[in-house]
Amino acid sequence: MCLIFEKTIDTPYIKLESGHIEIKGRSMPENVLKFYKPIKEWIENYINKPAEFTKIEFYLPYANSSSIKQINDFLKVLNVKYKQGADMKVFWTFEEGDENAEEIGNDLESLIEIPFEYIVTDVQKKQQRRLKVKNLKTGKIGEISQRYWETIIRNGHEKDFEVFE
Repeated sequence: MCLIFEKTIDTPYIKLESGHIEIKGRSMPENVLKFYKPIKEWIENYINKPAEFTKIEFYLPYANSSSIKQINDFLKVLNVKYKQGADMKVFWTFEEGDENAEEIGNDLESLIEIPFEYIVTDVQKKQQRRLKVKNLKTGKIGEISQRYWETIIRNGHEKDFEVFE
């Protein structure tokens, strides 16, 4: 069974399927317990009959402490199955220079036995990428950086623009 949650301003994209757990994006839901409850339930069911190998991917540019607690809790559930012989690996992605995200990965890794692989993304390339956009309120067309576009999305104003890629 596959479970998918689309990304919002405050919640990450989540895809849970046999052999692949993916959580990517900002995690600061208003009600963390309610948001993560179906994910925890899916994982608790999944460990009864996991895939031959489970790839666990995280990319959390920002996650509040309550979200990290929930992630830690379900990593511990997966860790029990890992100690019983299930093959798993965590891929922890963070932006170059983001010491906080790197430290969170290190802290989580220290609490479980599932192996971690760290993937450092080059924030420079992301900042240099340019998007051509049209402001739907003013009609003006211009170029903005990818980072600026992400700020527009975080602030909930993406509906005010049309993106030409």
